Amino acid sequence: MKSILKPKKTLFVGLIFGILLGVGGLIFISPPPEGGISATITTAGSTTVYPLSQIWAAYFHADIPGLSLNPSTGGSGLGQSLVSQGLIDIGASSSYPKTDYIEDNPTVEILPISADALGVIVNEEINGSVFQMDCDMVVAIFQRNVTSWEDFATIFGVAILQTGPISVYVRSDASGTTATFAKWLETANENNNTNNAEYIWNLGHEEALSFPAGVNAVDGNPSVSSGVISDDHGIGYVSLAFMEGAVSVDLYNPGNDEWITPSIINTVKAIPANLTSPGQNLMNSEIEGAYPIARLLFYLVNRDFLGTNTVTYVTWCLLQGQIHVPNVGYVPINGTSAQSYSLDIVASLIENVD
Repeated sequence: MKSILKPKKTLFVGLIFGILLGVGGLIFISPPPEGGISATITTAGSTTVYPLSQIWAAYFHADIPGLSLNPSTGGSGLGQSLVSQGLIDIGASSSYPKTDYIEDNPTVEILPISADALGVIVNEEINGSVFQMDCDMVVAIFQRNVTSWEDFATIFGVAILQTGPISVYVRSDASGTTATFAKWLETANENNNTNNAEYIWNLGHEEALSFPAGVNAVDGNPSVSSGVISDDHGIGYVSLAFMEGAVSVDLYNPGNDEWITPSIINTVKAIPANLTSPGQNLMNSEIEGAYPIARLLFYLVNRDFLGTNTVTYVTWCLLQGQIHVPNVGYVPINGTSAQSYSLDIVASLIENVD
């Protein structure tokens, strides 16, 4: 399953020459001589990261014809597991690995490659094109404390056009999207609802949750999105790239006391000026205009099974590849502390390969 071909180190250093010069300007990775390399880099994992890997695969191969990327899915947990065993070159994850995983796999490096926002989407029949929710409201629906739209309107003192049952769409597969969304739901106590409609999230934040009976559990972001779009009572949670066609909900951020629309610009605002760890919390940022459910997306590489081609590809993703990130609805990290963090790791990886 794994294929790594290590070219001469002089060629490899030439490919990623700019990495050691910093990121103050636009840096390009030079393609190798024609026919100089022929290899495939394998990646698997997050369904959220998968569309990004797909588009990167096309542009990367165009820039460096001797190298190809073979991306696949399976969920963040699978990607983390396979890369730790050296069965793939890169694990894709939409959530930061748990402490146990990090402690058990000290040779696995976690690199932010992009940013993302998670959001709540509703069918346009619920309330037209405008909808605002705070975390308590979201908890009440996804925990099934409130099961009809008229009850929702009464309890929270808001106007809702729709009546009847609330059709909730959630992920059935193990997903970093679910884990991150649930972590935000655990912050409901940071809200101060004047009508005393306070709710506490009790379902944890695992990648696979046992949701209450009555929800529609489907596989992957696309299925949640299509379910909500086709159901005039529907509501669900998805990554930023999968909101098109539904009404994206403006969420309340208790950190900056603002209602924020999910967007690329508002997600970038949540990245701090100094990222000290790839697992640093970006939720409910106090930064003005920051969207409350922002997260980083990751590639994982294993120093014990590291090929020069893999480092070349990751370097390309962090530099040239960033211009293609918005094409799939995600958030580029060029010029941010997240990019600087990853480039520092890549610089250390160069010394780890032959």
